[in-house]
Amino acid sequence: MDYLHPDIAIQARTASSSSILSGLRKIFTHDRSLAFQLVLMPMLAATGITLQISFLQWTVVVIVTLIFLLAGIFRRAALLQVEQDLSYSPFQVSRIRLMGNAIVAVTGGILLLTALLIFVPRLTPML
Repeated sequence: MDYLHPDIAIQARTASSSSILSGLRKIFTHDRSLAFQLVLMPMLAATGITLQISFLQWTVVVIVTLIFLLAGIFRRAALLQVEQDLSYSPFQVSRIRLMGNAIVAVTGGILLLTALLIFVPRLTPML
């Protein structure tokens, strides 16, 4: 097996910080669902401040929120890569789309469950 063949070898590209920033800018401008994910972050922060959650609870909320946000960023980056590289078959494209959406849905569910476990016990005495 020829590992230097272009079909098999991973083509490493050197990236400067400006190309990374332009790639992130492209991700944030092309994905509307990522904007929705970013809107959730201040809402969670305002709720946490209002309910005066502890440092440990803040840590859990921030980590789970960042995982949710990173899943959305990586999903969009994969979709942009698929659009750029036409060598993927339609089956591979649909699998990449489905896996990206599933990962975002799972991390969103984990974030929702975490927020409910942290915020609901503090909200019940106020009701």
